[in-house]
Amino acid sequence: MCGRYVLVNGKAVLQSFAKYNIQSIKDVWTSLPRYNASPGQEMPVVAFRESGLVAEKMRWWLVPHWSKDGKIQATTFNARGENIDHSKLFLPYFKSQRCLVPADAFYEWQKIKGGKQPICIRLKNGKTFYFAGLWSIWKNRQGEEFPSFTIITTTPNELMSDVHNRMPVIVGEESYERWLDRKYNDPVELKKLLKPFPSSEMETFKVTSYVSNSRNEGPECMQEIS
Repeated sequence: MCGRYVLVNGKAVLQSFAKYNIQSIKDVWTSLPRYNASPGQEMPVVAFRESGLVAEKMRWWLVPHWSKDGKIQATTFNARGENIDHSKLFLPYFKSQRCLVPADAFYEWQKIKGGKQPICIRLKNGKTFYFAGLWSIWKNRQGEEFPSFTIITTTPNELMSDVHNRMPVIVGEESYERWLDRKYNDPVELKKLLKPFPSSEMETFKVTSYVSNSRNEGPECMQEIS
């Protein structure tokens, strides 16, 4: 699973998609930096809308467009990649409403004797990367839009297998365009992108239990310990 992550600023996101003339919607960057983003909160997401490629805030807990009251009882902040093409909930969005979720790091909790140890995971080169996500727009009776998203997970790579039995799907730069293309809707081909990111490009380190409380925020969440 993926239940916490880090995004420091939006400059790297704009640079990644500069050639697409990406638009920043409203106050998408004002809540950054975020060192302990958690489900239910609004975070920047990159997706194609009617106006083109945009970066906008969406709530991290996907609410399907058909919800009667803008709520859902299921836990939808993650979607399992292995069976996503057979999911009545996620398949429609997998076919046509995919997004990229920018992050600088994410956390998992490793089971140890007597408890759990929070681990921070990031790319060795320190660059911003992108989770594979799906997005939805729920509208109330007044026609107001409430966008939301989920992060897709997969089996762990060799590095992550020592930490947790799941990991978020990180999309390689070469696949950004295909993943975001709303006209590309072949589930078989799309599932080929839902694979573990190479261990050789990632690193992990232990952090303090400060990050374990979702109300805590700040660079202290990423403080490395021995």
